[in-house]
Amino acid sequence: MKKTFSWIAALTATLFSIGVAPAAAEQKPAFRPSKQVTIIVPYSPGGGTDTVARLLAKALDEKWGQTVIVDNRTGGSGSIGAGFVARAEPDGHMMVLAVTGIAINAHLLKLPYDTVTAFAPITAVAYPVSTLLATPTLPVNDLRGLKQLVEKEGPEKRSFASPDPGSRLAAELIFEKAGIKLLNVPYKGAASFVTDIAAGRVDVGIASVTSGLSLIKAGKLKSLGIAGTKRIAALPDTPTFAEQGFPGIENNWYGLFTTAGTPPAVVEAIYKDIAEVIARPDFQAKLVDHGAVPGGDTPAAFSARFQRDIKEAGAAIARLGMKAE
Repeated sequence: MKKTFSWIAALTATLFSIGVAPAAAEQKPAFRPSKQVTIIVPYSPGGGTDTVARLLAKALDEKWGQTVIVDNRTGGSGSIGAGFVARAEPDGHMMVLAVTGIAINAHLLKLPYDTVTAFAPITAVAYPVSTLLATPTLPVNDLRGLKQLVEKEGPEKRSFASPDPGSRLAAELIFEKAGIKLLNVPYKGAASFVTDIAAGRVDVGIASVTSGLSLIKAGKLKSLGIAGTKRIAALPDTPTFAEQGFPGIENNWYGLFTTAGTPPAVVEAIYKDIAEVIARPDFQAKLVDHGAVPGGDTPAAFSARFQRDIKEAGAAIARLGMKAE
């Protein structure tokens, strides 16, 4: 009996010494929710961010066997909802699904947190495809035509709608690439600016493809081009800005963050579970239906993109002379 016990003990010690633990000694996953998980959406219900958050919450609820809810905390161009996560317990149970505007807010708003250090980036869940929408009576059909029109008429004769700082900066950067200047018409939220473009109250505006797709198909809006490097199935005849001679215009992201100080192993474990969800064909199909390209960047890659976007947004805001509305 003693010899048998000694043999088992020796084998166990050997397995541990070479990094192979017996099944009974397997470690628990780095993250398995012990309570309700909350995904904050810092924008109104029904929008693209909210839709993607609810798709993700449902999938994670099923995967984790734990309740995952979406909580809409609006205001401050997304900064109020983000602030809840900045102040949360750093254990991965509270996250925020935000858009690129969170990087822009760092330069245009007085915030109770430091955007650079307040969050632990997890992944870009998806990239919403952006389009430059135009009123159907505008006598051009693409960005090249808009450039020629503005050069003929003069700067700020044509207008663009901006419902938030992120949309404004995205539009301004497109116009900067084209070497033109349009008059900014700020809107309080995104509810009416697309319909105002369709009605001709303002000439153009940047938005996600989903926001204007039904009106484009009905002939009540035009798409003058899309961001990114590839055309999309929803608008197969609409060229990218790069195809028109204006490269380097990227899509925004739906980015998932948790609280800074959350253990890296927890962040990595959450990411791996989300990456498995994003890799599913049915989940990808739903993202595409909502006008988004599936993401899945590693925490390191997304963190690098986030920090780059903060830096580049600051430089662009200073260069363009943008001020908080």
